[in-house]
Amino acid sequence: MTSTSLIGSRSAGVRRCGRTLAFAWLVTLVLSSLPAIVAVELAGVRPDAAHWGTAAAAVPLSALAWAWRPARPVRRYLLVMLVVFGVAYLLPPLLGGWTGTGGSALSQALASKTVFLVVAAAVAGLLVGGLRMTPREALLTPGHLAAPSGLRLPGRSRGVSWAVLGPVAAGGLFALLATSVWLESGLEPAAWERLVPVLPLVIACAAFNALSEEVVYRSGPLATLIGVVGSRQAVLLTSVWFGLAHYSGSVPEGFDGVLQSGALALLLGGAMVATRGLGWPLLIHFAVDLVVFASIAVVSS
Repeated sequence: MTSTSLIGSRSAGVRRCGRTLAFAWLVTLVLSSLPAIVAVELAGVRPDAAHWGTAAAAVPLSALAWAWRPARPVRRYLLVMLVVFGVAYLLPPLLGGWTGTGGSALSQALASKTVFLVVAAAVAGLLVGGLRMTPREALLTPGHLAAPSGLRLPGRSRGVSWAVLGPVAAGGLFALLATSVWLESGLEPAAWERLVPVLPLVIACAAFNALSEEVVYRSGPLATLIGVVGSRQAVLLTSVWFGLAHYSGSVPEGFDGVLQSGALALLLGGAMVATRGLGWPLLIHFAVDLVVFASIAVVSS
């Protein structure tokens, strides 16, 4: 093979990789909350109607993934995204209010988070049963908890491992968020005594939410993306998707919710990629959610 043909084949490969990455971004944004956000905010469309519009747009997107060569490597990722979108966005309105609207805000949260575990189970089943991945390949195991983090402290020859960074991140975020919520709430310390009777419910909500979101928003997408677009782009894609999902119905919400959740997702995604598992992402996410659901319990009681 001549040097000219080698250069030509490399250029074609680069173009194909660029198109593959562009298609991965297209899939992520189309099947995210972004279309619904735009439709609701700019046109006043109901969220459930906007989601069905997105479902219609997914049809040509799927056809393109099977017909266009640069898009074919993204098919497994697209399949995961379609399952998540269908179960998380289209199914709840069809089920109506079977989870109930009575009870405390925390009880309602637990009901919805229990339902979201079904989404996580569907994603895990697709990865292991449908795509024939091992639990380790699907990033469903704790992973290598002492993996290097890539962070190096000044004056130290050895980098910091996730065995150190994981607990520090979990404890630091918990303390930071708890302090912030306490100062912003303006509640007297005695008000937090109301948290004690509902603490088991708070822990359950935090655990259910952290587990389901780590499987849905990280394990599934990252396991099918890393080998296609690389670790950095995979983490960035899933972080944008995670952030957009927190525009409404979350704490915090709005643009603050998008930015804060997206930033958290960068940390959690980086941890999952580095350790090849959901151990540290799950613990860090759980620590954050403890504060979130504790604040919901105190404010709503």
